[in-house]
Parts: sequence; structure tokens; C-alpha cells
Amino acid sequence: MLITVTGGIGSGKTRFALKHAAQISREGVYLSTGDHDPVMPELPSAHYRAIQAGNGPKLAEVVTQINRESNLFLADQRIVVVDSLTSWMAASFRTAVDLHQQRGETQLLIEALLSYQGKILVITNEMHGSLHPSEEERVFAARMASVNRILHAHAEQMYMLVSGIALDMKAQQVRYED
Repeated sequence: MLITVTGGIGSGKTRFALKHAAQISREGVYLSTGDHDPVMPELPSAHYRAIQAGNGPKLAEVVTQINRESNLFLADQRIVVVDSLTSWMAASFRTAVDLHQQRGETQLLIEALLSYQGKILVITNEMHGSLHPSEEERVFAARMASVNRILHAHAEQMYMLVSGIALDMKAQQVRYED
């Protein structure tokens, strides 16, 4: 089961995600890039462990490893919280040799997240443009928005945080047929 939580910087995504995760799972793994204020005291119980995975581009490997080591019979009792996909993508974008390599790493990441057996909650940022973005900023924002659209399309639950208020986007969605 894929759950996404999105919103702007400082909107309360992490706090909401951890509380939501605690309501739907007995135990969990919190994968943090460590690029924001510590949230360890907010973890709901001793059944949640935090992994400070750093701000590197290897999220696909970490998720795949957790998936490989998981007990499929207990998968519904545990949740993996990824905080935040945007930080992982930015780190991958900065270290990639070229856009082709970064595109490949992005595809591996999407495949790892979508193939996870069990509950996974992905925290991501909404991408907003600036008035005069550099070419690199424009490409990153477009790639991040594309990844968000793919994840949101596959998510069973999707929440958007605005000033600390969570909106259930799946309940509110409107579809326009092409």
C-alpha cells in the first residue's frame, strides 16, 4: 500500500506522516535524509526505528534491501516512512554525471517504491517554480513533478498539507477525461 504526503516546506508533512503511520501500523521504519529538524522524539513507540540514511542518491537500494529482508506475512503490520523523496532526488540530481544517468536512477527509485511489499509512506514536496529559474532548476522541478504524478497515481491514500492542515486528496479528486 502506497501513501503519499505532499506540501510545501514547513507545512507539517513529517509530523502528520508519523502520526498517520502510527495510526495504521504497529511498527515502522523511518528513513530520514537528516536535512531537517530531528523528529526522533515524535516517533510513536519503541516499535519504530529511525535510519539516518543520509542525503545520498541510494534510496532505491535502501528500500529494495528493506523489502528483501521483510517478512511478507507481517508486511501489513509495518510501514516504511521515506522523508523526504525531494531531498533524495535533489542529492541524486547533484551527483549524476548527466541527465541520462539521473533519469535511470529516477526510474530505479520509482520501481523500488512501487514494488515495495507492504505499507510505504512517501513524503515529498510540491514543486513550485521561481520567476527566473536556471535550466538545472527547471529540469529538476519538471522531473520531481513527474515523479510525484506517478506516485500519486499509484497511491491508495494521498494527503496534501497546507499550513499544518491535511487535505485528503483522493477523497477530493476530480478527473478530467482526455
